[in-house]
Amino acid sequence: MGYSLSALVSTNPSSLSYFDISFLTFEAVLEVVIICCAGFVAAKTGLLTTQGQKTLSSLNVDLFTPCLIFTKLAPNLSFSKLIEIIIIPIFYAVSTGVSYWSSRIVSRALSLNIPETDFVTAMAVFGNSNSLPVSLVLTLSYTLPDLLWDDVEDDNTDKVAGRGILYLLIFQQLGQVLRWSWGFNTLLRKRSQLELNTYYTKHGKIVLHENCRLIEGEDEQFLYMDSNQQDEDEELEQQTETTREISLSEDEDNNSKPFTAFICQLPGVKQFLSFMNPPLYAMLVSIIVASIPYLKNWIFDSEQNSIVYNTFTKAVTTLGGVSIPLILIVLGSNLYPSNDIPPPSKHYNRILFGSLLSRMILPSVVLLPIIAMCVKYIKASILDDPIFLIVAFILTVSPPAIQLSQITQLNNVYQKEMSGVLFWGYVVLVVPTTISIVVCSLKVLEWAKQ
Repeated sequence: MGYSLSALVSTNPSSLSYFDISFLTFEAVLEVVIICCAGFVAAKTGLLTTQGQKTLSSLNVDLFTPCLIFTKLAPNLSFSKLIEIIIIPIFYAVSTGVSYWSSRIVSRALSLNIPETDFVTAMAVFGNSNSLPVSLVLTLSYTLPDLLWDDVEDDNTDKVAGRGILYLLIFQQLGQVLRWSWGFNTLLRKRSQLELNTYYTKHGKIVLHENCRLIEGEDEQFLYMDSNQQDEDEELEQQTETTREISLSEDEDNNSKPFTAFICQLPGVKQFLSFMNPPLYAMLVSIIVASIPYLKNWIFDSEQNSIVYNTFTKAVTTLGGVSIPLILIVLGSNLYPSNDIPPPSKHYNRILFGSLLSRMILPSVVLLPIIAMCVKYIKASILDDPIFLIVAFILTVSPPAIQLSQITQLNNVYQKEMSGVLFWGYVVLVVPTTISIVVCSLKVLEWAKQ
C-alpha cells in the first residue's frame, strides 16, 4: 500500500483519491506520534527527567533549530519573498482575535472564574507553531501532491519545505513575543490561593471554595491586599537578590570587556539584543547569505564542490536533522504526568473542555472559511502558495503550545489542567483533526484553482 502510494505521488499525484491522501496524512501523523511515544517512555522510565527535558529544549533552541532554519531558509530566500510574507502578521492578528473571543464566550458559558478564564484564553490564543506543525509540514511537503507553486521557478519539494519553515518561523516569533509578555505576565501569572479559589455568584458576591463563605466589601479588599502584599514581598525579595547577582555579574563583565559592555548598553542595541534569540539570528544570517548570490552558491551549490559545502554545509545540515526528532522526544516526555504537581481545581473538566473547544474547534469554524475565500479571490502575496494554505489550516487547529507547560511550572498555576490539555490535544485529538484539516485544505486548493 505504502509503495503504491509513493509511486502515485511521484508519477501522477493528481490521481490520488481523498482516501489515499488521508492515508498519507495518517502515516505522517503516526510517524510523529511514534517518536513522541519514545519520549513518553523515556520520561516514564526516568531516563529523561524534568531537568533533562529543559536541557534538551535549551540545546535544541540554541543549536539544532538554528541549524535547521539556516539550511532550509538560506538556499530558498530572496527579498521578494520577504516582502510577500507581510500577510502572515495580519493573519496572526486575526486568528489571535478570533481565538480570544472564542475563549471568552466559552468561559462565560461554563461559569469559570477570572483565573480559569485567563487559563482557557492562554490555551486558545497560543497554539503550537513549533514542534508538531514543523514536523508535519516537513513530512507533508515531501508526500502530498500539488504543492508546487507556479510563481517559483523550478519549484521542488525542498523549496516547498523551505517556504513552509519560513512561514512557521514567523508565526513562532510572533507567538513567542506575545506568549512571554501577555501570557507570562497576565494570563498565566502567579496567583494567590485566594484568587484561584474565588467564584462569583449571580448576585455579585464572592464565594471562597476553600471555606465556603461569602465575602464582600472591605473584607474582600483586605484579603486581596493581604494576599497581594505577601506575594509582592516575596517577589521584592527575589528581585533584590537577582538584581544583586546581576549587578555583580555586570561589574565583572564591564571590567573585563568595557567596550563590548558599552555597545550592548546603547538604547537601540540593547532592545535589539533583548528581542533576538538563536532562531532569529539564524533567520538574519539566512537573509544575509541569500542576498549575496556568490556566497549563497559557495555555501549551498553542490556542483561547485567547494570545501565549505563539503564541510561546513554538511555539518550544519546534519545538526539541523537532529532538531525535529529531538523536539518530538521532548514533546512526548512533557505528556508524562508528574507526581509532584498540585491537585486539580474545582472546574478541572470544564477547563479542559473549554480549552480544547476554544483552541481546536471554534476558531476553525470562523477562520477556515475566511482563509478559503482569501485563497480563492485574493491572488496576492503568498495566498497563492499551496504550502501556505497547508500551514494556515494546520495552525488553526493545532493543540496549545507545549511552552505553556513551562510557564505554568514557573508560575505554579494550573499544572494538572495543563497536563490534561496536552494529553487530550496531542494524544486523542491530533490524529483526526490533522487528517481532516489536510484533506480539507487540499479540497480548498482544488476549488481555488477552478
